[in-house]
Amino acid sequence: MGSYLNLIGSFIIGGLFLLTINRYQSSFNQNSNEKLLEVITIQKSSAIIKLIEHDFNRMGFGIPTDVEHPNVQAIKEAGSDYIHFYSDIDADGTVDVVKYYLSDANAADGTDNPQDKILYRLVNAEPEADAALGVTQFQLRYFKSDGNEVTDLTDSFQLAQVRTFEISLMVESTIGYDDQYSSFYWQTKITPPNIARY
Repeated sequence: MGSYLNLIGSFIIGGLFLLTINRYQSSFNQNSNEKLLEVITIQKSSAIIKLIEHDFNRMGFGIPTDVEHPNVQAIKEAGSDYIHFYSDIDADGTVDVVKYYLSDANAADGTDNPQDKILYRLVNAEPEADAALGVTQFQLRYFKSDGNEVTDLTDSFQLAQVRTFEISLMVESTIGYDDQYSSFYWQTKITPPNIARY
């Protein structure tokens, strides 16, 4: 009788031990998958941020400001989630039109994340190429040299006074784990050195 109790006790202890290992393995797998998604999201965000910083810092670069072009402005159009500006972006002596704008959620319907969108970057109206999948927020705020925010972006006079941009970017993973998506938020202010000439 005692040997049966020992055997049953061994099975119970062994079963509990296996359940503990199984839980640990499951927790380890979940943490590994979440960390992997986080690393991928941060790497993707880093590439987008480098591109934005490069382009915005070159805004107004190479635009003629002589008497033949008295009314040239660096910013062509602007809104809270889009901007079109002039720059010799590739330093080839030709002024380019650079456009950034955020799509609606339907444009990224090929991803698992229901909230992600596509941040488009176009140079000279080339066929649309996505700068980034997984962007859920791309917001712009515009400030004058005195620090006051420009409120009417349809007024060309106010638009010409913009000197600093506040850029907010949220990137999420395009795939999730247990319906959870990793995210990365970035916000900065950029004052392009060439925009102060206008």
